[in-house]
Amino acid sequence: MITVVTGPWALSRMEIAQAVAGRLGGVEVVDGEQLGFALMKFRTGLPENFQEAPVWQALFTSLCVHTARHGSGGVLAPMNIHSSERLSLLRADIASQGETVHVVGLRAPREYCERLADTFSFFERDSADYHRVRNWQLARLGEYLEFVEDPRAPVDHWIDLLPDASSEWVVSSIARAMTPLPAKR
Repeated sequence: MITVVTGPWALSRMEIAQAVAGRLGGVEVVDGEQLGFALMKFRTGLPENFQEAPVWQALFTSLCVHTARHGSGGVLAPMNIHSSERLSLLRADIASQGETVHVVGLRAPREYCERLADTFSFFERDSADYHRVRNWQLARLGEYLEFVEDPRAPVDHWIDLLPDASSEWVVSSIARAMTPLPAKR
């Protein structure tokens, strides 16, 4: 089973995903964002959002499917995909290769997302990179908020993030959401 977890930017996605994998055992984590960054480094002419590039979608799908087939258990793919259409295509691509795919969505209100963008700690707070990433996140906030309100969003299970939710609470919520999901192709 491949589980894609999508949510607001500025969450420590990989740390959370690795903690979920550790809790569930036998789950491998794949990082589609690093795949996208590598693609941008070696390929010109990509859209600003590498997820819009068919080559990224094909590589991400292949990475998830390969990991599921050659790993010891399930696959957890934390990837913020905020387009119902793009996420539906990705699900269909994975399912067409015979793999079960589920999507867990992390839903948060505007104020919480703005606070996350302000506290993003990957870069030093006053650095140019911090402001570049923060401004990019805030500029795309509308896309995320539309996605979480879209009744057609291809999400199997929504988790409503609380402003004071600890990382442990998020990890536990994702682990619980992954455990009872029925197979869907």
